Amino acid sequence: MKHSFRRARSIVTLLLVVSMSFFIVQTAVAAKPDGKGGNGGGGGGGGKPSKGSTLPVAATVAGDSITMGFAASCTGNVWFWDLTCLLGGDQPEHSWFDGWSSNVDSVIDKYNNISRKSSVDGNKNAAASGSEMRGGDNNFAVQASNIVAQSPVADHVEVLLGGNDICNRGCVDPANCSDPLYTEAQWRQSVQAGLDTLMSGLPSGAYVQLNGMPRVQDLYSAGISKQTNNGAINCQSVWSTYDICRIVTDDGVLNGESQSTRLSAIEFIQQRYNEILSEEAMAYNTNANGKNPNGIEVVSEYVNESTLSGGTFQFAAGDIDGGDCFHPSIQAQNTIADFEWTANTDK
Repeated sequence: MKHSFRRARSIVTLLLVVSMSFFIVQTAVAAKPDGKGGNGGGGGGGGKPSKGSTLPVAATVAGDSITMGFAASCTGNVWFWDLTCLLGGDQPEHSWFDGWSSNVDSVIDKYNNISRKSSVDGNKNAAASGSEMRGGDNNFAVQASNIVAQSPVADHVEVLLGGNDICNRGCVDPANCSDPLYTEAQWRQSVQAGLDTLMSGLPSGAYVQLNGMPRVQDLYSAGISKQTNNGAINCQSVWSTYDICRIVTDDGVLNGESQSTRLSAIEFIQQRYNEILSEEAMAYNTNANGKNPNGIEVVSEYVNESTLSGGTFQFAAGDIDGGDCFHPSIQAQNTIADFEWTANTDK
């Protein structure tokens, strides 16, 4: 997510100004890849990889700031020295997908723990903080095009998008603003657009996993709980100052809609978005639409509201960072990795 998701850049800029006012000489920058883990470019040597008997050869992901580990380790936001963590922005080393920090057991880590022959190459080069499933300049369709252009072409693709598709909207009722929640038809169209590109560009026998979009509607209550009795954290101040997912975090009237009205509508549409992911995975996996002639396996991590998954998991105080009080903490990055791994049949 990046106020995911699109607000992070403005947060970083504004925080830099504040930090300068406190005469901070050095700014912290998120740790750069050091050759460990799977944040490389997917390796050289063009062509499509050979699938092999059980494990993928090259894995990649379409995602937003959740996948980029934004602010995962941040623990406070009140004191000026707390700003150094948020100034770092993305923390790819803490990514649920291929993070190489010892504090995260990522999907790529899990693959390499069971690999019997060679390591699984993973990258998140298509993902970027601020991305949506539908809108923006790095949506699912754009990321899918990036993925199929990589060399070697991945034979395992995971998708985790959707938080921004809610957080970047201004209202739930189209009569109240010019940027309301996307309709079910619009969401489905965007899911199909990305899948169509993957179906035509991935090698025969490849695997695509649509991971459930998170319950952003829980993040307000999680933030209020997190700041209670913790003098180093003021979630409400950060949310209002930096305009973080206001459709969720504004506890007043926004574009003529109360918070309870907005959260109720978001609860409904978030569930429907996930149901659509499941429906489209089934359609493509069975080639019901004739768009998957190469036998690519398409799986939905979300099953239904009664089954615990990344799409039904309810965020609590420990599951969000203490910086912007919005993105998954290191604890939650591990939880996400576990959900996606459990659903993964490509192992």
